[in-house]
Amino acid sequence: MSELSELTPQEKKANRKKDIIKDIAIAFLAIMLLLTFFSNTIMNYSLPQVATQEITNGKISPQIRGTGTVEASDPYSVKVTETRVVKSVAVSENTHVEKGDVIYYLEDQESTELTEAQTKLDELELAYQQALFAGDVDNETITSIRNGDSPTMDQYQAMLNAATERYEAAQDADNAAQAVIDNLTAQQSIDDAENAYNQATPEYGSAQATYDLTIVSASLETISTSISTLESDLSEAETNLANSTKGTSAYKKYKKQIKTLESQIASAEAEKSSLESQENSLNEIINTATKDQAQISTYTGQLDNVYSQKLAEANLAKERTALELTNASNDKDDILKTINAELSLVNQRDEIEKQQEVVDKLIEDSTGATITAPVTGTITSLACTAGESTSSEEAVAVIQVDGKAMTTSFSVTNEQAAKLKVGAIAQPQDAWYYTDFKATLKSISADSSEPNSKKVLKFEIESTEVTNGQTISLVIGESSVDYDLVVPNGAIREDTNGKFILIIRSKSSPLSTRYIATRVDVEVLASDDTNSAISGSLEGYEYVITTSSSPIEAGQQVRLANS
Repeated sequence: MSELSELTPQEKKANRKKDIIKDIAIAFLAIMLLLTFFSNTIMNYSLPQVATQEITNGKISPQIRGTGTVEASDPYSVKVTETRVVKSVAVSENTHVEKGDVIYYLEDQESTELTEAQTKLDELELAYQQALFAGDVDNETITSIRNGDSPTMDQYQAMLNAATERYEAAQDADNAAQAVIDNLTAQQSIDDAENAYNQATPEYGSAQATYDLTIVSASLETISTSISTLESDLSEAETNLANSTKGTSAYKKYKKQIKTLESQIASAEAEKSSLESQENSLNEIINTATKDQAQISTYTGQLDNVYSQKLAEANLAKERTALELTNASNDKDDILKTINAELSLVNQRDEIEKQQEVVDKLIEDSTGATITAPVTGTITSLACTAGESTSSEEAVAVIQVDGKAMTTSFSVTNEQAAKLKVGAIAQPQDAWYYTDFKATLKSISADSSEPNSKKVLKFEIESTEVTNGQTISLVIGESSVDYDLVVPNGAIREDTNGKFILIIRSKSSPLSTRYIATRVDVEVLASDDTNSAISGSLEGYEYVITTSSSPIEAGQQVRLANS
């Protein structure tokens, strides 16, 4: 104390200055320490965060795993041919049934199909009976059809052919009769004109009559020759007809030929008679050419009377041929109507027989009060509930038959599929759960959703403990193998230089420890779904980076997830 008091004011001032400088230095060092600490902390939080896993030995199971839905490969669909109302359901899905076990109880009523079939049969029978007695067919035909007889097509053809031949012959005769009328009318007109001219010029009339007589005489000679030829042809045709079998085509041909020849002869005879009359008239004109006008006028009147008589006879013949033509036409129409009516009746009768067979079959196959299982197996689906109706088009239940295989499938990569062969055996992942199970790889095909990168594995499953629609997981492939260095699949990286991993290397400093991502080139020895066995410049027990919060590269400082 005495020493301090002895210090001069200048010395005291210097000491206070030293203390201030000392305090400032201490404060500066403290601030620097704080800044260093916080800067390291801030920097750490800005680094990529990584998760790591120790590289150790372990097992690799290069097995392929997949999950699929079980489907029945050959299910038995239970169907009924009738629409019936379900009273109650006796079983539930996944129930095992024996052959003959009741699946559904049905309401006690006729099926809709049987009711509709019977109604249709009644309607067909009524229409058939009404058609039978509609007056379109005779009593003999009705009896024949009711007895089950059916005229043949040959019989129908013969009936129609006979009617057609009669019609054609009548038409030819009618045309020939009309030709006679037309010829007489035309000739009368010519004669009337000539007589009028002769009355005006008697001298010229005699010369003209002589000229006309020459022409008429020549015509008479020609028509007489034609008649002789036609009569010869007629005689030959009659002989051929007599030598032909009735009903044959030849017989019909000669019969038609005879009718035509007779018509032609009749027409020729009429023309000959007309020419003879003309000849007589012309001779008479020549003989009386010197008579007076009164005589010529009388001749003209007489000639008109002759023509009138001949036309009357020709018109009477035309009336007879026209009547025959009408009758033949009506007969042909009646035969066509009868044939059509008979064909319709026969068809209706046959339809009734077919519908009766449908009704009989429905009665024979009629479902009783229950629907039972036709096979032994497991009910995989039920289509109906109480109060609903069955359908003849849809299955009321589906049964997976005992002993029949089921299938399941799932997709794998092309690389995985390349390791498998058809016929390989797969195991369920939870094998402990099953006592009776076998899964066989049946096919390997392209996955339609990703045909270039994936394949579909289809397995056939044999098991009484698996049901349709169940989800099942399978394992197929090689057994597990021990390896010294095993890392997660996510730790394997690859670039143009090959495959590698990033491990953690640590560097200590006075303030903290730094962690650096370090590249190690590796070779992948084997892989399974989760891990890979590797070889490389490793001692084991290093920590490999599995995931990171952002992309990282070799040599980059990182922050551990738990730091």
